[in-house]
Amino acid sequence: MPVRLAEPAALAVARPGTRVDLLAATPERAGADATVLAPAALVLDVLDATDGSPALYLALRPEQAQRAVGLPEGTRFAVVVRDPAAAAPP
Repeated sequence: MPVRLAEPAALAVARPGTRVDLLAATPERAGADATVLAPAALVLDVLDATDGSPALYLALRPEQAQRAVGLPEGTRFAVVVRDPAAAAPP
């Protein structure tokens, strides 16, 4: 599933093979803690698109993907890297 992060600079720490927790903050919960949508999701690819819309491609279970897609417009996504060693540049 492609995910556009609220802070695109976070893509710099994600590499294919990295495990991340996918977090979401919906507009109606602004200022509240983010919800963990997918713990330890596998990063499949990181695309730094030239059109200004970089994306992180994650392997999610079907129920996790359905939950993420069903969130309201304006939801902000973030990731927390679970395995910092995997995120280090080669």
